[in-house]
Amino acid sequence: MNFGEYTEAVLAEIRARTEGTFDVLTDTVTKNNGIKLTGILAVAKGNNIGPCIYMDDFYREYEDGGMEFGETVDEIYRLLVKHQVNPQSINIFGFRNWETAGYSVRAKLVNAAQNKGMLEKIPHRLFLDLAVVYYAMIDGFGGQNIGTVLINNRHMEMWGQNEGNLYERAIANMRYDGNPCFDSLENAVKHILADTGGLWEEKKDWNNSGMYILTNRRKCYGVSEILDTHTMRVIADVIGDGYIVLPSSVHEVIILRSDSAVEYEKLADMVKEINATQVSEEERLSGHVYVYSRGEERLKIVA
Repeated sequence: MNFGEYTEAVLAEIRARTEGTFDVLTDTVTKNNGIKLTGILAVAKGNNIGPCIYMDDFYREYEDGGMEFGETVDEIYRLLVKHQVNPQSINIFGFRNWETAGYSVRAKLVNAAQNKGMLEKIPHRLFLDLAVVYYAMIDGFGGQNIGTVLINNRHMEMWGQNEGNLYERAIANMRYDGNPCFDSLENAVKHILADTGGLWEEKKDWNNSGMYILTNRRKCYGVSEILDTHTMRVIADVIGDGYIVLPSSVHEVIILRSDSAVEYEKLADMVKEINATQVSEEERLSGHVYVYSRGEERLKIVA
């Protein structure tokens, strides 16, 4: 089966299993960097929202022989039922009111050229070869985070706000979430291995390579930390002026100590190769290399 036939077959199976208790349909969503994903959406009768499970990864598993067709249907059905949302648990009033919605606003950075079409419909500002865009964290009445919503021009009209206000609030909220996460690459790897049960204890001879990772506490869209001028100044105080910033993904950047012998073009080639082989298309940020100037208090593209 090709992807279209596979999706239609899964759709038919899910509809049969739900026996009319859900409206089940396919939906195509444009994600970051213009990536289009096809999902199956299931909305319970009487509701106007429901989970959407994207089919693309499931189809690759099916094609590669990792999952039988029936297994993919079982898993998709399980996820659709598990993630059903009770509309009464969502604080819609809070989202409509800027006085409360403003506290949920966050910023993220995306590639400006790759998201040109999307940027025409949403508030944003350009930053180097990137664009600052905004999203809101949606909470339930119990305070738990249910999901996120990309802020568009209609939200701006509803709130009576402009992009400048969004930016100021997003930067303030960045610190409301806590301090940034800035650590050596070695320590970051140790923590990851420890969290996943890896035997990092055996590696007692880690040497500091002069490479660091900058992200936020949630490890989600953490590149926005480079917008905080105070954070960037403190990093310069810690590791020296003129440090190098390499985009790793939309979630974090890698920071290197300045080295007069460094060849920026070779670093740019390395970033592009990592993007092509290690980072999903949806999470790619940029193929450029940046340098921070403490005197100018800004980043600039050097390759």
